[in-house]
Amino acid sequence: MKDSLIEKIKHADSFTDDEKKALIQRLEVASKSGLIYEAKEEAIEKKLASKKTDLKEIKKRKVGTTGIAHRLIEGDNLHGLTCLKNKNESFDIIYIDPPYNTGNKDFKYNDHYVDLDDDYRHSKWISFMAKRLEIAHQLLKNDGAIFISIDDAEHARLKLLCDEIFGSQNFVANLVRKNKSGSGHDSKQIAVEYDYVLCYAKQIENLTFSKEDAGAENDPKYKHKDEHIKHRGKFYLRDLDYKGSYSPSLDYAITAPDGTEMWSGGALGKPNTWRWGKEKFQWGIENDYIVFKKQKDKWKVYIKQYQFVDNKNKKRQRLIPHRALIEFSNSTGSSELKNILNQDIFSYPKPTALIEFVLDLFAHKKSLHLLDFFAGSGTSLHATMLKNKADGGQRQCTLITNNENKICEEVTYQRGKKVIEGYKNKNGKSIKGLENNILQYYIASFKA
Repeated sequence: MKDSLIEKIKHADSFTDDEKKALIQRLEVASKSGLIYEAKEEAIEKKLASKKTDLKEIKKRKVGTTGIAHRLIEGDNLHGLTCLKNKNESFDIIYIDPPYNTGNKDFKYNDHYVDLDDDYRHSKWISFMAKRLEIAHQLLKNDGAIFISIDDAEHARLKLLCDEIFGSQNFVANLVRKNKSGSGHDSKQIAVEYDYVLCYAKQIENLTFSKEDAGAENDPKYKHKDEHIKHRGKFYLRDLDYKGSYSPSLDYAITAPDGTEMWSGGALGKPNTWRWGKEKFQWGIENDYIVFKKQKDKWKVYIKQYQFVDNKNKKRQRLIPHRALIEFSNSTGSSELKNILNQDIFSYPKPTALIEFVLDLFAHKKSLHLLDFFAGSGTSLHATMLKNKADGGQRQCTLITNNENKICEEVTYQRGKKVIEGYKNKNGKSIKGLENNILQYYIASFKA
């Protein structure tokens, strides 16, 4: 993109030589920041353009005989994604934990690590991510969502890229994850103990997330008791007087216990009304939902808001949207992996609880297919199997990872294998396997 724009500027008749030079300088600055990026061809792309993709199963590596089928695909994730696209596959959830591009040998582009002093490190990262996210967008179901872990190094650029690919109207949330605590004592300015999970829907009007229990049972604002406590629980008092959108049907006189006439806001007319109409108020009186209190010779009227019933006296669970502030520590992920493989071989693996949280966000919890194309240590597969065990679900998981330093064979695959078959943890304790699962091993290849 940058190079083509520069060529257009050089040959444009409407600019002077000085204007052309200034524009080219501004383009260079923008491309270094990643705001304009050059889509450089990766080595794998030449093969993908000239050959038909294939997924070749390595049957001797199959784990399990009965149960829910999961897949591990070994290969460059651009190759693996292309294989899935060519097979017209689709997924309910995509979760990825891409390289954060910190300059600390965590991001390799065209077989070379991108260092902190690389002038075009942001542009390279955006180009790398764009190709993969464009296919991910195609693979996502219309009622699905993608979740991307990231930190401050590329968060702003990733947000802009996702706005472009998924549409800014499909932005759901920027989850802030507390990923560690008690560290950063040597920080020069501020100790950063968080990263992010960006969430986008394929089509936000089709996305339905579950809600969480509001925890009314332990909410301290429910502090009053009455004779209805067994059925209704405790209650707090809510003012019946309301100042908002005005409706004449909600503006009427109420008779206090001493015969005094009461009006919302103290007088007939805007802006105040009662929260309930006349009939509903009478129902409240008859069913002990209304409380009168006298304060400084003036009466106030309240609604009893109960823990376990609504304002029609029907049982209900109070639900609220999930919060965007979450806490899932990387140290837990490290401990989980070490317990299974008995060694520290992977930096900052995500904890299974983070992926379980993502799975729990979906209202249709028990029949989902999750794709993770930066599979790393295999946390997504492990979490999927744990959720299925917990609630009897039928969720599936597809992982894609390369085999650099034998990570696919010796980490991702071995973790999945041990979790299914059972293993001894670092303390020598036998951990029973999650047997109702099958793991199939594929290699992203090309048809002969």
